[in-house]
Amino acid sequence: SNFKPLAEWTAIMAKNQTKGRGQRENSWTSEPNSNITFSFVLYPTFLNLQKHFILNMLISLGIIDWLNSLAINARIKWPNDIMIGDKKVTGILIENSSNSREIKQSVIGIGVNVNQKQFFGSLMETASSIFNETGLIIPDLKSACINLLLQIQQRVENYRSKKLSDEDLLQEYNQQLFRRDISAKYSSNNQNFEAILKRVEENGGLILKVDEEERRFYFKEVVFIMQ
Repeated sequence: SNFKPLAEWTAIMAKNQTKGRGQRENSWTSEPNSNITFSFVLYPTFLNLQKHFILNMLISLGIIDWLNSLAINARIKWPNDIMIGDKKVTGILIENSSNSREIKQSVIGIGVNVNQKQFFGSLMETASSIFNETGLIIPDLKSACINLLLQIQQRVENYRSKKLSDEDLLQEYNQQLFRRDISAKYSSNNQNFEAILKRVEENGGLILKVDEEERRFYFKEVVFIMQ
């Protein structure tokens, strides 16, 4: 904090995170010295406010790239989780500062459950780790964190330099969606219903097919019911 502004891609990793935060004011609990928990700063002035979800897609796909490099198959659970099978292994929290035209600064927090073996309470049903789901142990968490950051950086820089178009990015993001084209349970306004996830739009809207009709939901308007 003594250097202002911080250089882009400055990252801080916590070996033991005691007050981790997730989406919807949820807490993020992490076993000490077992996981990757870090935050980094971006200055995405190449994005106007209407394209804020582009950043979410870039970060999510960067994490998928890193997991693929470890031969791990994962999917993106809209809007901010990464899943292995039916269990959450990664959460993303993006906090933006903007003016009337563009995003001036983003602080991106990422938590990856890596070597953690035990989860307690409600997390036993919904959360897991790379080790629990694949048997892979990652001994050097610092190096793994750097490699993860480099994969995200490559995604962002490819978009910034126009090597990656909006259309290609959106298509790839949709190809990686958790539960895509599968009938599953959702909840909105305290009402549970069956739907088929069809796609996510560029502005972050989730398109569900409900009773043969496509309906659009935005962040906080619908939740997945995990079975």
